[in-house]
Amino acid sequence: MSEKVERERIRGAAYLADYPADKIIVECEQCGWRAQFDKAAMIEAGGDRPMTHLLDDIARRKGCTRVALDMNDIKNHCRARYVNIDPKPSDYAKAKGV
Repeated sequence: MSEKVERERIRGAAYLADYPADKIIVECEQCGWRAQFDKAAMIEAGGDRPMTHLLDDIARRKGCTRVALDMNDIKNHCRARYVNIDPKPSDYAKAKGV
């Protein structure tokens, strides 16, 4: 029986265990794909991990070749996103009342 190694958490990162829903829905409108995953099954299979790393892994497995490209190139980078998460408003948005 093998034990899973507890990885040191990255400070300030959102982790899979923190995901607010039981199902994780990811899509890329640019590439035209959408997928749904069971959170508990993903944790069992690969352990808890940062959501940003997980999103890149999912996009790569779906065939995205833009994951590692320059994020400053707004026309040519991966646009995969978590569908069923309400993004927290930024400090700027809070200050502006948006």
